[in-house]
Amino acid sequence: MKMGDAWRRATTILFTSCPHQAIDDPKLNQNPRTQNPSSKTSWICKSSFKMVTVTLPEPFASIPKSDFLFGPSPIHALPRISEALGGKVEVWAKREDCNSGIAFGGNKTRKLEYLVPEALEQGCDTLISIGGVQSNHTRQVAGVAAKVGLKAKLVQEHWVEWSDPGYEKVGNIQLSRLMGAAPILDPSTFGIEHKPTLASLTKEVIAEGGKPYYIPAGASDHPLGGLGFARWAFEVHAQEKELGVFFDNILVCAVTGSTFAGMIAGFKLLELKHGVPHRRVIGIDASAKPAETRAQCLRIAKFTGVKIGLKDEDITEADIELDERYHDGCYGIPKQMTIDAMRFGAQTEGFITDPVYEGKSLAGMMDMIKKGEIKGKILYAHLGGQLALNAYSEVC
Repeated sequence: MKMGDAWRRATTILFTSCPHQAIDDPKLNQNPRTQNPSSKTSWICKSSFKMVTVTLPEPFASIPKSDFLFGPSPIHALPRISEALGGKVEVWAKREDCNSGIAFGGNKTRKLEYLVPEALEQGCDTLISIGGVQSNHTRQVAGVAAKVGLKAKLVQEHWVEWSDPGYEKVGNIQLSRLMGAAPILDPSTFGIEHKPTLASLTKEVIAEGGKPYYIPAGASDHPLGGLGFARWAFEVHAQEKELGVFFDNILVCAVTGSTFAGMIAGFKLLELKHGVPHRRVIGIDASAKPAETRAQCLRIAKFTGVKIGLKDEDITEADIELDERYHDGCYGIPKQMTIDAMRFGAQTEGFITDPVYEGKSLAGMMDMIKKGEIKGKILYAHLGGQLALNAYSEVC
C-alpha cells in the first residue's frame, strides 16, 4: 500500500466514556518511537474505539476534578489537508470542539473541570467571569453553571471592533442568554489581565447576598487554570501509545494562555519524570499582545508545574515557544491569510475553524509546514470557536 493511499484511508478516532477505569495493558508501557510495526504504514490504517486509560501521577491525581467531558477528546488524521500541504508531514487533530455535551463544549470546559469543585467546596452560588461579546469561554461558564445548578453572571466587553449586525445577538452570547446567564455588555476593550469590570461584578453579587466564584478571562490566570491541559498532555500520551504514533509537534492557539501553558507543564512532567521523549509545543499567538501572552503563559506554566509535581525551575522562558507572525495585527479581526486558511480547511476536509482563534492557528500551521519549519507528525489542537461564525457573516 502506498503512503498516500494509506493516509487517505486514515480515520482513527480515540474516545472513551470511562476515563478513570484502570486497564492492565502491556502495550500502554511501550514507547511509540521504539515500536516495530509490521509495515511503515500499519499505524495509519487503524480505526480504534478502544478505551484509553489516563493515569496521572501524584500529587496531580489527587487534585479534585469534575467530569464535564465525554472522556478523552478524539484524535483523528487529516489526510487530505496533509496531502494538500505537500504530503511530507502527517497532520492530525485533537478535537476539543467536540469534547462535551455541555453547551457544545470547547477547551474552557476542560479547564472548568478543575475550577468548579473548588467553587462548590467553598459554597459559592454564582460563577462570575468575563470575555468579549463572542466569548467561547463565558458560554462554557454558563453551561457548566447550569449543569451543576449554580447561577452565572458574565461581563461581555467590547473586545473586537466588528460591525456585523448580529454580533451582539447570535453565536456564543445567544447561547449564554439561553442558559440564563444574562450577560452584561460593557464598552471596555480587549485585555488578558484581571479587569476592573469583573471586580465590580464580584462586589455587586456580594452586595445582593450572593457568594461569587471568580473566574478570570479564559479561566487562565487562576491557580487551577492550567490543570485541564496539563492533564490533556497525559491524555495525548495514552492515545499515542494506543495508536503507535508519536507527535513530534503540538500546535495550539494562545491568547489568555492557560491552554498552551498547561500543555507545556504536562508534557514537561512526562519528559522529566516519566522518560517520554521531548517534543515541540508551539503556541500561535492570536492576542496581538504577544509580550503579555508570553509572560502570562510562563507564569501559568510554572505554577501549574509546581502543583503537578515539578519544580519552579523546571520550566523556563525557553519552553514558551510562542509564534507572533499570525495574529493579523489585532485580536478578533481576521485578515486574508486567516480567511484563506478557514476556507482551505473547510473545503479540503470539512474542517471548520473560526476567525478569532483556530483560523489563525491553522494559518500558522499551514505556513510553517510550507516553509519546512515543522516536520514529522503534527497534532493540531482544535479548541472550538465555531459558534462565533454566525457573528462573522461577512467573512465567508
